[in-house]
This record gives sequence, C-alpha cells and structure tokens, in this order.
Amino acid sequence: MVSITRWLHATYPQINIVLEPLVFTQYAGQLPFIRTIAAGDHSEYSRVVDFVITLGGDGTFLHVSSLFQREVPPIVPFSMGTLGFLLPFNVADFQPQLRNVIEGTSTVLPRMRLTYAKRLGDGSLDSRVNVTNEACIHRGTYPHLTTISCYLNGHLLTTSVGDGIIVGTPTGSTAYSLSAGGPIVHPLVSSIVVAPVCPRSLSFRPLMLPSSSRVTLLVHPKSRGRATAYIDGRDCGELKHGECVEITQSPYPLMCVNRDDLAAGWAQDINQLLKFNRTFSYPHDSLYGSHIPDDDDY
Repeated sequence: MVSITRWLHATYPQINIVLEPLVFTQYAGQLPFIRTIAAGDHSEYSRVVDFVITLGGDGTFLHVSSLFQREVPPIVPFSMGTLGFLLPFNVADFQPQLRNVIEGTSTVLPRMRLTYAKRLGDGSLDSRVNVTNEACIHRGTYPHLTTISCYLNGHLLTTSVGDGIIVGTPTGSTAYSLSAGGPIVHPLVSSIVVAPVCPRSLSFRPLMLPSSSRVTLLVHPKSRGRATAYIDGRDCGELKHGECVEITQSPYPLMCVNRDDLAAGWAQDINQLLKFNRTFSYPHDSLYGSHIPDDDDY
C-alpha cells in the first residue's frame, strides 16, 4: 500500500489520495501527503472520490461497495495473493493498470447490485441498503427450520420450509448461492437469482428471474423459527414474524475496472478458481494402484 501511494503521489502529484480513517491513522507518519474523511461520513466519499483502489480479497471489494450506497466511482481491485472473482489484477502490475485508469484507456464492467428494503409488520419502511453479492434470509443460530413465503411481483411464488432463501446477483452467483446449488451467471447477464438453502422439499430448484422483478420474502406468521437477514455476509438483524424484505434491482451498479478481454477472463476464472467441469483425479496409491482408470475401463 505504501509503495502504491508513494508512486501515485510522485507520478501524479495533482491527485489527492484519501484513505479510510483507520488506515490513515496507521500510515499518516510515513505518508504526510495523504488525507482522510471523518469516520461514518460515507456520503462524503461519493462527493470527493473519482476512483477507488482496493488491496486485498473479495471481502475488501464488498466493503468498498458498502461505503457507496448511491453512485459508485470506478473500482480498481488488486489481489494481494488471494484468488477471487472480483480481483482481475495482481498488485505487482499496479503501475500500468493505474496509468490506464488515470489516462482513460481502461475497460469498465458494470456489476449489477440489488436494493434490499426491510418492512415492518405494519408495512412501514425500516431500512434500505444496496447489495453486491446476495441478501439471505436464514434461520441463523435458531435450531428449527424457518418458514418463508416468497412473492414475485406481488404474487405468491412459493412458501419454503428450510434453512432460508438467497436472493443474489450475477456477481454473487459464484459466492454463497453457488454453494446452495444456484447457477453460475455471467456478470453481464442482467438477472436475479433465487436459491433455497437446505429446503425440506426436493422440488424447490434455484430460479433465474428478470432483473426487473420484485422479490418479497416474508417470515410466515406460523413459522416455527425466526429468521436473520444477512447482506453480503454481514448480520443485519432479526426478522420477526410478519416482517418482510423487498429486493429489486438497484439503480446504482458497481463500475469495476476489468481486463480488456472480459469473456476470456471470465472463462479463465471459472476454470482456475472453480475447476469447472474438471473430472475426478485418482492418487497413485488408490485402490487402482499405479493405474489411473479412463473412460475405456468402464
């Protein structure tokens, strides 16, 4: 981080470099030219920030998304050695990538977000937040299954008894939704994924809905268990019986600086990170001895 900050200041002295308060406190002595914004004043980020550099893993990227609840400036995500679908660049290549961004020659990928709105039992709005990966209504630490009614554009789609329901984005399709059996969705496919988590029915399959859909999840009044809302992995509090959440497409996508060849990069990611459609391998000391069976053996 220090190397990147010093290089930016030396190469582009006209750029103001802003760090989050905690990081600023840690490095202010080494980097006297850096600035910060008061803790908690997230609206100021949208006003003064032209582009964002993230250093870390996918979690760092999700944290940045939470700081911008309206328009999001372009994000340049660098991996610090962690593999992730949201990390197209290695930190060792920061100089050419940042030059491209500053000089306006980069490719930007808009990643769809969702708007999560919680409503109380009387229908009043309690909270609203933008979602990058998924919103999940889950039984949490409660030992019993929870009953959740799922509505599509105001019409009852199904009532699920299970651990919970995930409503996610194409970006989130390779996160929790994938572990729950959801589909892998290309980030440019504008859609909403609904995936059950451990349902008590074998016929509740994941769904892909148009991005214009309004998905409502209601904790059924007769649910034996309560539910907890999780947004991008963060605990957002309990949902009581009769309370619901409405999930729609957000008007504020994430603008992510990406590799020039998006199709090749995405195909490479699902092969390298997910081992997509990789056949089973057999260790040499398995029951087959030194012979590894192939298709002709069956």
